[in-house]
Amino acid sequence: MTQRTTGPKLPADRLQGTQTLERSVGLVKLVAAHGHGGLRMADLVELSGLERPTVHRMVQALIELELLRRPTGSKRYVLGEYCRELAAAFADRSDLRAICEPVLEGISAETGNSTFLIIRIGLDSLCVARAIGSYPIQVLAVKIGNRQPLGVGAGGLAMLAMMPVADQEEVISANSPRLSGYGTLTASTLRAILRATQKRGHAVIGHYSVPGVIGIGVALRNSSGAVLGAITTASVESRMTRVDQQSAVHCVERHVLLVQDQLDAL
Repeated sequence: MTQRTTGPKLPADRLQGTQTLERSVGLVKLVAAHGHGGLRMADLVELSGLERPTVHRMVQALIELELLRRPTGSKRYVLGEYCRELAAAFADRSDLRAICEPVLEGISAETGNSTFLIIRIGLDSLCVARAIGSYPIQVLAVKIGNRQPLGVGAGGLAMLAMMPVADQEEVISANSPRLSGYGTLTASTLRAILRATQKRGHAVIGHYSVPGVIGIGVALRNSSGAVLGAITTASVESRMTRVDQQSAVHCVERHVLLVQDQLDAL
Protein backbone atom coordinates (compact mmCIF):
# COMPACT_ATOMS: atom_id res chain seq x y z
CA MET A 1 0.00 0.00 0.00
CA THR A 2 1.34 3.41 -0.97
CA GLN A 3 1.89 5.69 1.98
CA ARG A 4 0.51 9.17 1.50
CA THR A 5 2.68 12.03 2.54
CA THR A 6 1.88 15.66 3.04
CA GLY A 7 3.83 18.43 1.35
CA PRO A 8 6.74 20.15 3.03
CA LYS A 9 5.69 22.25 5.98
CA LEU A 10 6.27 25.96 5.79
CA PRO A 11 8.23 27.66 8.55
CA ALA A 12 6.02 29.30 11.18
CA ASP A 13 7.12 32.82 10.24
CA ARG A 14 6.30 32.19 6.59
CA LEU A 15 2.90 30.77 7.47
CA GLN A 16 2.18 33.87 9.51
CA GLY A 17 3.28 36.10 6.64
CA THR A 18 1.03 34.26 4.19
CA GLN A 19 -1.92 34.58 6.56
CA THR A 20 -1.30 38.31 6.95
CA LEU A 21 -1.18 38.74 3.18
CA GLU A 22 -4.44 36.82 2.70
CA ARG A 23 -6.18 38.88 5.36
CA SER A 24 -4.91 42.17 3.94
CA VAL A 25 -5.99 41.28 0.41
CA GLY A 26 -9.34 40.23 1.86
CA LEU A 27 -9.82 43.71 3.33
CA VAL A 28 -9.07 45.31 -0.04
CA LYS A 29 -11.60 42.98 -1.69
CA LEU A 30 -14.26 43.92 0.86
CA VAL A 31 -13.74 47.63 0.19
CA ALA A 32 -13.74 47.04 -3.58
CA ALA A 33 -17.04 45.15 -3.38
CA HIS A 34 -18.69 48.19 -1.79
CA GLY A 35 -17.58 50.64 -4.47
CA HIS A 36 -17.30 54.38 -4.01
CA GLY A 37 -19.25 54.33 -0.74
CA GLY A 38 -16.49 52.41 0.98
CA LEU A 39 -16.61 50.84 4.44
CA ARG A 40 -16.14 52.06 8.01
CA MET A 41 -13.67 50.44 10.36
CA ALA A 42 -16.59 48.79 12.18
CA ASP A 43 -17.83 47.36 8.87
CA LEU A 44 -14.42 45.91 8.07
CA VAL A 45 -14.19 44.31 11.51
CA GLU A 46 -17.66 42.78 11.22
CA LEU A 47 -17.31 41.55 7.63
CA SER A 48 -13.78 40.20 8.02
CA GLY A 49 -14.35 38.52 11.37
CA LEU A 50 -10.97 39.81 12.56
CA GLU A 51 -10.16 41.62 15.78
CA ARG A 52 -10.35 45.40 15.59
CA PRO A 53 -6.64 45.99 16.44
CA THR A 54 -5.66 43.57 13.67
CA VAL A 55 -7.89 45.28 11.12
CA HIS A 56 -6.67 48.72 12.20
CA ARG A 57 -3.03 47.68 11.80
CA MET A 58 -3.63 46.16 8.37
CA VAL A 59 -5.65 49.14 7.15
CA GLN A 60 -2.88 51.54 8.15
CA ALA A 61 -0.38 49.45 6.18
CA LEU A 62 -2.71 49.36 3.17
CA ILE A 63 -3.06 53.15 3.32
CA GLU A 64 0.72 53.53 3.29
CA LEU A 65 0.82 51.31 0.20
CA GLU A 66 -1.94 53.45 -1.43
CA LEU A 67 -4.19 50.41 -1.72
CA LEU A 68 -6.75 52.05 0.57
CA ARG A 69 -7.43 55.64 1.55
CA ARG A 70 -9.78 57.57 3.81
CA PRO A 71 -11.07 60.77 2.19
CA THR A 72 -10.69 63.94 4.25
CA GLY A 73 -13.56 64.34 6.69
CA SER A 74 -14.85 60.81 6.09
CA LYS A 75 -14.86 57.77 8.36
CA ARG A 76 -15.05 55.40 5.41
CA TYR A 77 -12.22 53.66 3.61
CA VAL A 78 -12.20 53.43 -0.17
CA LEU A 79 -9.77 52.04 -2.73
CA GLY A 80 -6.50 53.94 -2.98
CA GLU A 81 -4.85 55.49 -5.98
CA TYR A 82 -2.63 52.47 -6.63
CA CYS A 83 -5.72 50.32 -7.22
CA ARG A 84 -6.65 52.62 -10.10
CA GLU A 85 -3.15 52.28 -11.48
CA LEU A 86 -3.41 48.49 -11.27
CA ALA A 87 -6.73 48.53 -13.13
CA ALA A 88 -5.28 50.74 -15.85
CA ALA A 89 -2.20 48.51 -16.09
CA PHE A 90 -4.42 45.45 -16.47
CA ALA A 91 -6.26 47.11 -19.34
CA ASP A 92 -2.92 47.91 -20.99
CA ARG A 93 -1.58 44.40 -20.48
CA SER A 94 -4.55 42.87 -22.25
CA ASP A 95 -4.00 45.31 -25.15
CA LEU A 96 -7.60 46.41 -24.72
CA ARG A 97 -6.90 50.05 -23.92
CA ALA A 98 -4.17 50.36 -26.54
CA ILE A 99 -6.55 49.07 -29.21
CA CYS A 100 -9.54 51.07 -27.99
CA GLU A 101 -8.00 54.52 -27.54
CA PRO A 102 -7.89 55.39 -31.28
CA VAL A 103 -11.37 53.87 -31.63
CA LEU A 104 -12.69 56.14 -28.88
CA GLU A 105 -11.14 59.11 -30.68
CA GLY A 106 -12.88 58.01 -33.88
CA ILE A 107 -16.29 57.77 -32.22
CA SER A 108 -15.85 61.18 -30.56
CA ALA A 109 -14.79 62.73 -33.87
CA GLU A 110 -17.85 61.29 -35.61
CA THR A 111 -20.43 62.05 -32.92
CA GLY A 112 -18.92 65.11 -31.25
CA ASN A 113 -19.56 63.42 -27.89
CA SER A 114 -17.40 62.11 -25.07
CA THR A 115 -16.58 58.40 -25.42
CA PHE A 116 -15.39 55.93 -22.80
CA LEU A 117 -13.87 52.47 -22.38
CA ILE A 118 -15.41 50.73 -19.39
CA ILE A 119 -14.33 47.47 -17.75
CA ARG A 120 -15.82 45.41 -14.93
CA ILE A 121 -14.21 45.19 -11.49
CA GLY A 122 -16.30 42.92 -9.27
CA LEU A 123 -19.66 44.60 -8.62
CA ASP A 124 -18.56 47.81 -10.31
CA SER A 125 -17.73 49.35 -13.66
CA LEU A 126 -14.47 51.28 -14.06
CA CYS A 127 -13.55 53.88 -16.69
CA VAL A 128 -10.05 53.16 -18.03
CA ALA A 129 -9.94 55.43 -21.11
CA ARG A 130 -11.74 58.52 -22.39
CA ALA A 131 -11.92 60.68 -25.50
CA ILE A 132 -13.42 64.16 -25.75
CA GLY A 133 -15.59 65.30 -28.65
CA SER A 134 -15.91 68.63 -30.43
CA TYR A 135 -19.32 69.71 -29.11
CA PRO A 136 -18.93 72.65 -26.66
CA ILE A 137 -20.74 70.80 -23.85
CA GLN A 138 -18.91 67.60 -22.90
CA VAL A 139 -19.49 64.94 -20.22
CA LEU A 140 -16.38 65.61 -18.14
CA ALA A 141 -17.77 64.32 -14.84
CA VAL A 142 -16.79 60.78 -15.84
CA LYS A 143 -13.01 60.63 -15.54
CA ILE A 144 -10.51 57.82 -15.96
CA GLY A 145 -10.69 55.90 -12.70
CA ASN A 146 -14.38 56.69 -12.18
CA ARG A 147 -16.05 53.70 -10.51
CA GLN A 148 -19.73 52.99 -9.91
CA PRO A 149 -22.12 50.04 -9.45
CA LEU A 150 -22.72 47.91 -12.55
CA GLY A 151 -25.82 49.11 -14.35
CA VAL A 152 -25.77 52.73 -13.20
CA GLY A 153 -23.94 53.85 -16.35
CA ALA A 154 -24.28 52.72 -19.95
CA GLY A 155 -21.07 50.67 -19.96
CA GLY A 156 -21.89 48.76 -16.79
CA LEU A 157 -25.43 48.22 -18.02
CA ALA A 158 -24.21 46.81 -21.34
CA MET A 159 -21.92 44.38 -19.52
CA LEU A 160 -24.57 43.44 -16.97
CA ALA A 161 -26.98 42.59 -19.79
CA MET A 162 -24.54 39.99 -21.13
CA MET A 163 -24.25 38.13 -17.83
CA PRO A 164 -26.25 35.00 -16.87
CA VAL A 165 -29.55 35.83 -15.15
CA ALA A 166 -28.41 34.41 -11.81
CA ASP A 167 -25.26 36.57 -11.89
CA GLN A 168 -27.29 39.64 -12.84
CA GLU A 169 -29.54 39.18 -9.84
CA GLU A 170 -26.58 38.61 -7.55
CA VAL A 171 -24.99 41.88 -8.68
CA ILE A 172 -28.21 43.90 -8.43
CA SER A 173 -29.05 42.51 -4.99
CA ALA A 174 -25.54 43.18 -3.68
CA ASN A 175 -25.53 46.73 -5.07
CA SER A 176 -29.10 47.55 -4.07
CA PRO A 177 -28.18 49.58 -0.93
CA ARG A 178 -25.80 51.71 -3.01
CA LEU A 179 -28.31 52.66 -5.70
CA SER A 180 -29.92 55.32 -3.50
CA GLY A 181 -26.89 57.46 -4.22
CA TYR A 182 -27.93 57.69 -7.88
CA GLY A 183 -31.09 59.76 -7.97
CA THR A 184 -34.32 57.76 -8.11
CA LEU A 185 -32.66 54.54 -9.26
CA THR A 186 -33.82 51.42 -7.40
CA ALA A 187 -33.18 47.72 -7.82
CA SER A 188 -36.60 47.20 -9.43
CA THR A 189 -36.04 50.11 -11.83
CA LEU A 190 -32.64 48.72 -12.77
CA ARG A 191 -34.17 45.31 -13.47
CA ALA A 192 -36.68 46.91 -15.84
CA ILE A 193 -33.93 48.90 -17.59
CA LEU A 194 -31.89 45.70 -17.85
CA ARG A 195 -34.74 43.83 -19.55
CA ALA A 196 -35.13 46.66 -22.07
CA THR A 197 -31.37 46.60 -22.70
CA GLN A 198 -31.40 42.88 -23.44
CA LYS A 199 -34.33 43.33 -25.80
CA ARG A 200 -32.71 46.10 -27.88
CA GLY A 201 -29.17 44.69 -27.76
CA HIS A 202 -27.46 47.82 -26.44
CA ALA A 203 -27.67 50.03 -23.37
CA VAL A 204 -29.41 53.39 -23.13
CA ILE A 205 -29.56 55.04 -19.73
CA GLY A 206 -29.74 58.61 -18.53
CA HIS A 207 -29.69 60.92 -15.53
CA TYR A 208 -28.66 58.42 -12.83
CA SER A 209 -24.89 58.56 -13.23
CA VAL A 210 -24.73 62.19 -14.39
CA PRO A 211 -27.97 64.25 -14.23
CA GLY A 212 -29.11 65.59 -17.60
CA VAL A 213 -26.89 63.19 -19.55
CA ILE A 214 -27.84 60.13 -21.62
CA GLY A 215 -25.34 57.40 -22.41
CA ILE A 216 -25.22 54.67 -25.06
CA GLY A 217 -23.26 51.49 -24.33
CA VAL A 218 -22.24 48.42 -26.34
CA ALA A 219 -20.46 45.42 -24.82
CA LEU A 220 -17.06 44.27 -26.10
CA ARG A 221 -16.59 40.51 -26.49
CA ASN A 222 -13.82 38.26 -27.72
CA SER A 223 -14.18 35.40 -30.19
CA SER A 224 -15.32 33.02 -27.45
CA GLY A 225 -18.06 35.40 -26.36
CA ALA A 226 -16.44 36.51 -23.10
CA VAL A 227 -17.24 40.11 -22.16
CA LEU A 228 -14.06 42.20 -21.97
CA GLY A 229 -15.64 45.58 -21.35
CA ALA A 230 -17.88 48.12 -23.06
CA ILE A 231 -17.59 51.24 -25.18
CA THR A 232 -19.95 54.08 -24.39
CA THR A 233 -20.68 57.55 -25.69
CA ALA A 234 -22.65 60.19 -23.81
CA SER A 235 -24.01 63.68 -24.24
CA VAL A 236 -26.53 66.10 -22.81
CA GLU A 237 -30.18 65.17 -23.19
CA SER A 238 -30.86 67.75 -25.94
CA ARG A 239 -28.31 65.96 -28.15
CA MET A 240 -29.65 62.50 -27.41
CA THR A 241 -33.05 62.41 -29.09
CA ARG A 242 -34.19 59.01 -30.37
CA VAL A 243 -32.69 59.84 -33.77
CA ASP A 244 -29.42 60.90 -32.13
CA GLN A 245 -29.39 57.73 -30.05
CA GLN A 246 -29.85 55.51 -33.08
CA SER A 247 -27.07 57.29 -34.93
CA ALA A 248 -24.77 56.95 -31.91
CA VAL A 249 -25.60 53.25 -31.55
CA HIS A 250 -24.71 52.55 -35.19
CA CYS A 251 -21.44 54.43 -34.78
CA VAL A 252 -20.43 52.64 -31.57
CA GLU A 253 -21.47 49.20 -32.86
CA ARG A 254 -19.43 49.71 -36.02
CA HIS A 255 -16.34 50.64 -34.02
CA VAL A 256 -16.88 47.80 -31.54
CA LEU A 257 -16.69 45.34 -34.44
CA LEU A 258 -13.34 46.86 -35.44
CA VAL A 259 -12.02 46.37 -31.91
CA GLN A 260 -13.24 42.79 -31.76
CA ASP A 261 -11.58 42.03 -35.10
CA GLN A 262 -8.27 43.39 -33.79
CA LEU A 263 -8.57 41.42 -30.55
CA ASP A 264 -9.30 38.21 -32.44
CA ALA A 265 -6.17 38.78 -34.55
CA LEU A 266 -3.88 38.90 -31.48
